[in-house]
Amino acid sequence: MYTLFSRRIASLRGVVVVLVMLTCNSLALSDEIHDAARVGDLKRIQALLDKGADVNAKDDNDGATPLMLSSYKGYADVVHALLAKGADVNARIADGPFFGRTALIIASLEGHIDVVQALLAKGADVNAKENHGQTALIAASTNGHVEVVRALLAKGADVNAEENFGQTALMMASYKGHADVVQALLAKGADANAKENFGQTALMMASYKGHVDVVHALLAKGVNVNAKITGGRFVGRTALMIASLEGHADVVRLLLAKGADVNAKDNNGWTALMEASQEGYVDVVRALLAKGADVNITNNNNEGVTALMVASLGGHADVVQALLAKGADVNAKITSGPYAGTTALEMAANNGHQDVARLLREQGGGHE
Repeated sequence: MYTLFSRRIASLRGVVVVLVMLTCNSLALSDEIHDAARVGDLKRIQALLDKGADVNAKDDNDGATPLMLSSYKGYADVVHALLAKGADVNARIADGPFFGRTALIIASLEGHIDVVQALLAKGADVNAKENHGQTALIAASTNGHVEVVRALLAKGADVNAEENFGQTALMMASYKGHADVVQALLAKGADANAKENFGQTALMMASYKGHVDVVHALLAKGVNVNAKITGGRFVGRTALMIASLEGHADVVRLLLAKGADVNAKDNNGWTALMEASQEGYVDVVRALLAKGADVNITNNNNEGVTALMVASLGGHADVVQALLAKGADVNAKITSGPYAGTTALEMAANNGHQDVARLLREQGGGHE
């Protein structure tokens, strides 16, 4: 009986040893095929697959597969070989900062058109989203890969898909200034008036960055030039205010030519003229004044702040001259708050801007 029991134990031990050996061999093959995929070693990958390596083996760190790794690097020959061996074209990264990405999203982000086409031909989900809601189209549009964008659109990519913050491919391409991508998206029906979670539009994003060609393309599609931000810190701002604040005179002129409201106010009562005057962008100030900007308009909360005051406070002499030439009230005063009664002259003088103070005195400042 003891002998029979001992034999059984020995037999079980043998099975365990075999299983451990097989497991170790499988792990070794898994590590090797990942390493080979990272460097595009096609011959090594084929040899490992012939030895029984799992074509869908997942990396220990984030769950990336050989297909994902080769797609990231753009190794089209390796991608074809892995797909031919049954690689899961829609597998997702399982962990880490890139959680949820597929090989298609990865290849699209990197602009590898040959890989993208191979994945699409094998049934890659063109509208799959990663953990942050980004699709392959949004990824490619963000990085300006127009050929990839066209390939995805041809396969039915949702041109108006949104990531978790409500941003679309058009918004990202507009923000980055990829005019060719913007044109491709608009041609496929991208919503030029779509808003992200805070109410920002593609036009606002392009205006913020000063991308004149993108702004022109969006305006040509009839985008709402007077749309306002609806959430966050900058509620009420329009594309014109944003462009004026950033000093993009060419964009400002384009927006004005398409009917931008030159006297629109944000939720604090600031206008495009005030924004440009505060920053000292004289070309923008002149463009706004030429289109009828109210030189004496004041902000909200009964404070009475004018463009002349903020330009004087900042010491922007050329802006002060432009405003005075258009009839700015040199003796206007702050009407409430701790600085009530303060004029543009006092702001300039108290902050050491004597050249501006002199200009204001010459125009009657301090003589009511």
